[in-house]
Amino acid sequence: MSISRFFVYFILFTIFLAIAPLVFQFLYPEMKFLIPKFWALFWIFEILTLSIYLVASWRMRISDKASGQALLGSVTIKLLFCMIIAFVYINANPVDPFKFIINFFYLYFFHTVFEIYCLLCNLRNQKFK
Repeated sequence: MSISRFFVYFILFTIFLAIAPLVFQFLYPEMKFLIPKFWALFWIFEILTLSIYLVASWRMRISDKASGQALLGSVTIKLLFCMIIAFVYINANPVDPFKFIINFFYLYFFHTVFEIYCLLCNLRNQKFK
């Protein structure tokens, strides 16, 4: 997958992912589904996903043999960064644990699935090279 194609998918993914929280925020404001500073957390995940994808994609282009390592490394690094973000967020903001888990994993799982899908599109069958 080319970088320009990834950016198109990334923008569409960002818009798609932002729809559900926006609907809950504007149609049900009294329910308070979103945690405080949700949108800051949303953009942190966007930046993290973008940067990790670009680094992993660059690493995959350097060597075909390192493609699997780049994929696994990017998932591991993202997990570690996200756990650090969760730790800092929980210590800085008083939150309801259930709401935090729902909001955090909504962002984490969708971003991780998107990143893995895009990176898997870059893997090539090594026999044809």
